[in-house]
Amino acid sequence: MKVIVVKQDHSRTRSFRVSGNRLIALAASAMSLCLLLGGGLAYVAMKTDKNLLLTEEGVQQWKVELDEQKKEVDVVRREAERQIDALTLRLAELQGRITRLDAVGERLTVTAKLDDGEFEFDEAPAVGGPEEVPGSESLYAKSSLIDAIDQLSKQIDSREQQLDLLQDLLENKVITDSAFVAGLPIRKGWLSSRFGSRTDPFTGKNAWHSGIDMAGKRGSDIISVAAGVVTWAGDRYGYGLLVEVNHGNGYVTRYAHNQASKVKVGDVVSRGQVLAEMGSSGRSTGPHVHFEVIKNGKNVDPQLYIYRASK
Repeated sequence: MKVIVVKQDHSRTRSFRVSGNRLIALAASAMSLCLLLGGGLAYVAMKTDKNLLLTEEGVQQWKVELDEQKKEVDVVRREAERQIDALTLRLAELQGRITRLDAVGERLTVTAKLDDGEFEFDEAPAVGGPEEVPGSESLYAKSSLIDAIDQLSKQIDSREQQLDLLQDLLENKVITDSAFVAGLPIRKGWLSSRFGSRTDPFTGKNAWHSGIDMAGKRGSDIISVAAGVVTWAGDRYGYGLLVEVNHGNGYVTRYAHNQASKVKVGDVVSRGQVLAEMGSSGRSTGPHVHFEVIKNGKNVDPQLYIYRASK
C-alpha cells in the first residue's frame, strides 16, 4: 500500500509504501493504546471515588460510624459488668450457704459423737482418681461459668436437705435417748426397801409397796433419771414433799419424802439434774427417797430401769 503525506500548506509532500503486515501491527498498537488509556481513566475514576472519603463529608461519615461503634462497646461493657455483678452476688450467696453447711456439719459431728478428724469441715474434701481421656463430644461441650455455678447451687440445695434431715434425726434421737428412763435417783445411798409386797413399817401388816426406797444422807441430792417436764412439785398425802416428772412415751417418775424441792411445775429437766434434797417428809421413818416408775398409768418395778444401761 502507498501512503502520501501532504504538509498543511501544501508546500511539500511525502510518500512511502506500507506492507499489509506492518499496517496490521500499527492497528494493533493503536487498539492497545486505546485500551490502556481506557483502563487508566477507569482507575483514576475509581481512585477519585475512594478519595471522596478524605473529603469533609467522608470525615463526618467516619465520625458517625465511630460514635455508633463506641455506643455498641459501651452497651457490651455495661452488660458484662452487670453479669459480673450478678455472678459476684451469686458466689457470695453460695459461699454463705457453704459456711452454713460447714457449721451444720460441725454440729452434727458433735451430736453424733464422731471421732476427731473423721470429718474435717474446715478443709477441702480429699478427691482423686485416674485421668480419663474425654471423648470427642465432651471436648467441644464446654459449660459456661453460669452453668457451673447453677450446678453447684443444685448440689448445695441437695446437701442442705440431706444435712437438715440428718440433723432432725440426730436431734430426735438425742431427745429420745435423754428421755430414756435409766439409772439411780441418787448419787450415794443404798436400797432399803424393794418393790412389791412387804411388811408395812408403821402397821406391821402386809402391804403393797409401789416403788423402791433408797436411803442416804439427809440433804443429799435427788436426781432425775431421764429428761422430762416437772408435773408436780409439792406436798401430797403419804408422799410428803413430792416431785413428779413426765418423760413422754407413757413414762412418769416420782421422787418422794424430800426435804426441799429444787424445781417447780413446768420446768424442763435433763438427765442427772438435781430435783430435790433427800429428807423424811410425809409417811417416813428416816431420810430416804421413795422412787416410783409409772408406765402407761401402771406402777412397774423401778429396779428394771435403774440397772439398765443408759442410751
